[in-house]
Amino acid sequence: MSTLTADARLAILQPAGPPLGDRVAPSFSIAPHGHQLNVADTRVARAAATEFCSGFEEGTLQFFDAVLPECRRMFDFGAFIGFTSLYAAAAGAEVFSFEPSPTNHALLAANVAANPALAPRIYLHPFALGAADATLPLFGKGHADADTSLYRDVQRTTVVRCQAEATVPVRAAANVLQEVGLDGETLLKIDIEGAEYDVVPAIAGLLARHRPFLHISFHPYNIVLGTDEYLNQVVRLRRALAVAEAVAPYRHMYFHTEQGWTRIDRRDRMSLFTQYLLKPKPVPRIATPQYGFTDALALSEVALPLG
Repeated sequence: MSTLTADARLAILQPAGPPLGDRVAPSFSIAPHGHQLNVADTRVARAAATEFCSGFEEGTLQFFDAVLPECRRMFDFGAFIGFTSLYAAAAGAEVFSFEPSPTNHALLAANVAANPALAPRIYLHPFALGAADATLPLFGKGHADADTSLYRDVQRTTVVRCQAEATVPVRAAANVLQEVGLDGETLLKIDIEGAEYDVVPAIAGLLARHRPFLHISFHPYNIVLGTDEYLNQVVRLRRALAVAEAVAPYRHMYFHTEQGWTRIDRRDRMSLFTQYLLKPKPVPRIATPQYGFTDALALSEVALPLG
């Protein structure tokens, strides 16, 4: 695949024109943490906006507020329909948004188009991120699923076999980050429904070299090898350890749980193994306790006002 030159990045930015011909598409506004964002008025967007403004993403927004003043750019791996991308752009960052689902990407483009003041600094990329270039099926549970994944099965109360939405291009995340540019003034948000276990170890060298601000959401329940729960958990834990190794060079580590952000000092990191990674943890909507990472993880080189 071709590299993302500056001109190519501009070409990939495809703000949707008004979908109602010459009329302006109807939209509504939300104002998370004081950033006014316009949202193209669709049923999916209204449901997503209700969740986004309900406190569900409060930890993410707290982290964004802490680091965006120090950031020139943001990579949004798993942009869904664009609320985090718009939020970062409203804070002044140049944003590179990656959303492989054709359905969700169309909604993302419509939401970017509804914000003409922000659109020039948001670049939309209709492909997935992985450890290597590939072409793979993308799976979802239904229309405009926020949890579309490169992994077919997902564990809930039982294992759900999802349906293929489309076959999508996958780009090697390390190549994308190098082509666009990664440094200490970058925010990298990774929310990619199980593929974080592929991507984070694959970019470990770049993370160690550049130390961008990093926010990872974990989805161990997307790693399903079969009906043997012991085997599933062992593999999830092994892959969690690979992520832990990849982010070990960072000075500051933060976990977000229902109780808010907690800082893990370097001297306390060994306790991760006995008190967190190896501890069974309940997860909403999942029948069995989960091991490894289940909560959002944030990393930075500077101390943040979190926890």
